Amino acid sequence: MKHTANLSSLRALSQAGLTAEAFIPAALEALHGIVPSYRNLFDWTDTQGNLVRYYFEGPIDHQVAAHYFEVFHNQRESEVMPAFRQAINGRAVIHSADELDRPEFYRSALYNEIWRPQGLHTRLEAIVRGRRGRPLGSLVLYRSAGDRRYTKADEQMLEASARYLAAGIEAGQDVALTRDFASAPSRRAWLNLGPQGELLHLSQDALQLLLLAHGGVTPDSVSRTPRRQDYATLDLIWQHHERSRGLSREGLSLTLDNTWGRFAFDSELLAPVAAQGVSMLHVGIALYESRVVTLQRALDRLPLSPTQREVCALLHRGSSQASIASQLQVAPSTVADHVRKIYARLDVHTVAELNARILRTCERSLP
Repeated sequence: MKHTANLSSLRALSQAGLTAEAFIPAALEALHGIVPSYRNLFDWTDTQGNLVRYYFEGPIDHQVAAHYFEVFHNQRESEVMPAFRQAINGRAVIHSADELDRPEFYRSALYNEIWRPQGLHTRLEAIVRGRRGRPLGSLVLYRSAGDRRYTKADEQMLEASARYLAAGIEAGQDVALTRDFASAPSRRAWLNLGPQGELLHLSQDALQLLLLAHGGVTPDSVSRTPRRQDYATLDLIWQHHERSRGLSREGLSLTLDNTWGRFAFDSELLAPVAAQGVSMLHVGIALYESRVVTLQRALDRLPLSPTQREVCALLHRGSSQASIASQLQVAPSTVADHVRKIYARLDVHTVAELNARILRTCERSLP
């Protein structure tokens, strides 16, 4: 029942009008409630099965990523597993964890140089294809050492999930850029620039947020050693402080909106502690996600059935009960019964009270 409810949430996200880029992180998060895993990954591909860009949950290790694309991607990985392009262009939808569960894989360079440093031990993969069968990408769920083995039931749930991923990606390709973001950031990171504008320190999420703000994570962008000059927003902040050096210590605040979300950059000049020390420029980065994602996460926390959550969302968007009946293709009396049960379970009496309850839950639902 729990997995079915979570699958319903993934379906709702796929129909929520998100861009493909905003949909994928939310979908990967929702997948943890469908098939529990350690970290999830989605690789976008072109029609020939070449990896174009990807989104991997958690911090990006630049050195490990660069080593993977230089040595293993579509090269040495084929020593112990199907090469990426071969897996994408094959007929199989699911690549079972059993394919890699053998001693030679765990002794391989791929496992010990790429997987193990990131805490990855086993994986379950689904090839995501669009309506006409063309490949859209690869969905990979990783578990760490000590986690339970993937089962046939997990494979079945992942295959069902992959269909909603395909629907969300294809629908999101034609969605206009949203300007409606959650009031609180879903992720934060920071970095420091040295006296010459060199990158000195990055918090664990900083590299990924920089890449997402400036075009996404690609094999090329993630393989380069990060430099200030590679990120236009960061370079603009640096140039601002260079021009005002000695005149003002005021920071600069910038926002950048793209299909991933809203990125807010705030800078502050850090004075040296010692007389011989050097000043550094501190830059904070905050990612604001689409309000639709925050709303769906909040709905998932309410003690409601999947259908009641769907009705609840439509009420929150301002739909009348008659309109909801038409949209869900059910009788008005059925909607009225759902609304009565929603009010009883949430201890509210009007749509206004319902909206207030949802908003309070939204405030607590940011990751």
